[in-house]
Order: sequence, then structure tokens, then C-alpha cells
Amino acid sequence: MFALTLRVALACLLPFAAIFLLDAMPSVHPAWDFANVAGFVAGALFLLLFAYTGKPMARPRHDGKFFMVLHRDLSFVAAVLLVVHVAVLLVDEPLVLDELLPGAPWHMLAGDGATLLLLLILPLSLTAVRRRIWPRHADFRRWHYGWSAAIVALAAVHMIGAGYYSGATWKAVLWGALSVAALAWPRLPRPTPHYAEGGRRRHSAYLASRLSLGVLCAGLALAGLYALLGSVDLPLL
Repeated sequence: MFALTLRVALACLLPFAAIFLLDAMPSVHPAWDFANVAGFVAGALFLLLFAYTGKPMARPRHDGKFFMVLHRDLSFVAAVLLVVHVAVLLVDEPLVLDELLPGAPWHMLAGDGATLLLLLILPLSLTAVRRRIWPRHADFRRWHYGWSAAIVALAAVHMIGAGYYSGATWKAVLWGALSVAALAWPRLPRPTPHYAEGGRRRHSAYLASRLSLGVLCAGLALAGLYALLGSVDLPLL
């Protein structure tokens, strides 16, 4: 679990450091900075979900339900952070509502589209719902990948197009490359885990839920810390 926790942390922290700390932009407002970091962590989790797709992996040696719950709960965390992103911006500046309506700039419409798709894909992917709509699991997987890829693409357009924190060309290229890599990752060949070697820990799905809750708390704490440090005007890199 330690190695998995470390990988999840680095998958969020390294892109955050690149986008927000290198060639850093001045703080806008604590609430604004908080909301945008929360939204960024949600975007990083979108990418991470393509690595942890719900299929059993060689490490950690947990049963299949652990990985299913991890994928599900991390997607819920991403949704919560996305809601925080939008809600805090609206409370801090109600005029942001105009950016959510038709006629808004294209990168804002892309963000609207990503949000709507995410809010649709979550309930439709619940086991009881998807089995009614897609009796064949292969059909569900194709649909799920397609919609998830659209979310990642629209989120990338939104983040790059917004352009304040990610305004540098190299940052746009970096996020675009990470998005492409995430979309390609599930398609890469990889060895099938050997279940017989040493066995797997069963009834460990609760650990995936705890890890996901920790990711949510850490994401909010990271957003709060960035907003706090920005408000006291400390120099960044």
C-alpha cells in the first residue's frame, strides 16, 4: 500500500509543481487560487484513472474488488474536487456564471462539457445501472473508455485554454503530452498478473476507500496551502 500511495501522490504532486510552481504566476485571490488547484487535482486524477482502471494489477497484491473500488472512489474524489472548483469560483465571483452559459469562450465551454460528461458517467457506471444498459461488459468498456477520453480531452482544452497558470508554452505541451500518455496507457500490452504466486489479500476494498478519502483530504489541503502561501506573497520558483 505504501508504494501505491506514493505513486498516487507523485502523480498529483509532480504535475502540480510543474504547472503552479515553475514559472509561477502571481496569486490572484486566495479563493481563486484554492478553486483552481482543486480543479487541477481533479484533472490529474482524470489521468490517473487511466492507469488504475479497475483491473487487477501485479502490485499491490490485493484482490480484484480492491482495484474496482479504487477506480470508483478516485472518480468520486475527482468529481467532488471538480464541484469544489466550480462552487468556490461561483461564490467568490458570481459573474463566473456567465462563463458556464452558451456563448462563453471555447475553453470554458470545454470545461462545461467535461463536467457534464463526468456527472453523467458516474451514475451510469455504477454496477446496478450499467448491467441494465450494457448486458455485455465489453460494450460497457468501449463506451466508458470513449466518454472518459472525451473528459480528458475537454479538460485539457479547458486547462490549457484558460492559460493563466498554464500559460507558458511548455506547460501546455506538458499537459497535452500527459493527457495523450494517459489515453494510450490502457491500450499498451502488459503481462497478466499471476494470481497463484503468493496469493492475494482478500476483503481489502476498504483500504482503497481509505486511500481515496486521503487523496481528497490531501487535495483540499494542497489547495488551501497554495492559497495561503500565495496570500502572504512568498516567492515561488
